[in-house]
Amino acid sequence: MLTDLQARVSLKELIEKYLKGRGPDYERLIEIVQNPSRQVPIRGVLEDIRRFNTVQFTQQELELIDDLLYVYG
Repeated sequence: MLTDLQARVSLKELIEKYLKGRGPDYERLIEIVQNPSRQVPIRGVLEDIRRFNTVQFTQQELELIDDLLYVYG
């Protein structure tokens, strides 16, 4: 199980990998994820990744996404 900090760092890495330079919400999402007082918009991040990328997640990334959805639902 991921801690809140680990989950936020992992989600930030996914955002940087898949949305940097592609999605208009990139900077805003990074700010939200880095702010511990804000709820993490995991579903919004995944929607943006799917919208701006035709991506094949690795098995490790899929497992991470499952963990993030469990933590932030």
